[in-house]
Amino acid sequence: MNAVLQFGAGYRTYIIAAVLVLVVVLENGLGIDVPGVDVGSDWLTEILAALGLGSLRAGLANTAK
Repeated sequence: MNAVLQFGAGYRTYIIAAVLVLVVVLENGLGIDVPGVDVGSDWLTEILAALGLGSLRAGLANTAK
């Protein structure tokens, strides 16, 4: 379990952004109801927010090097 947590240490933000995009695609693209998620009609904004989160994290990682 500790090895899994150490592997995901640098990728947690990317995983969260990918899961957010996946949930929005499932809800609005495929019409599958995901329990506990209400995307609404502005689903493109949710996808752009997830992509922006991933881009921000990548920018911060490159700046720190």
